[in-house]
Amino acid sequence: MKKESKCYQIYHIHLLNGEVIEASEAYDLPAEKGLVGKFEKADDNEIFEIGDAISGLSYIPKRSILFIATGDVKESWC
Repeated sequence: MKKESKCYQIYHIHLLNGEVIEASEAYDLPAEKGLVGKFEKADDNEIFEIGDAISGLSYIPKRSILFIATGDVKESWC
């Protein structure tokens, strides 16, 4: 069976308290459907659910996010 690769965009979510949370999403996801697009459209009271099977979930209000920075693009084989 041939393995397929999938690329993920890594984000660093910088919070007002100085904490930085790492998140990822499919690299080929359209910008308006991804984290940054949702962040731009959200009001200050919206809650973002960030996480994965390993790290668990974090619930972050938009008003607690200082900024979102892009990081690496990582490749995964499945």
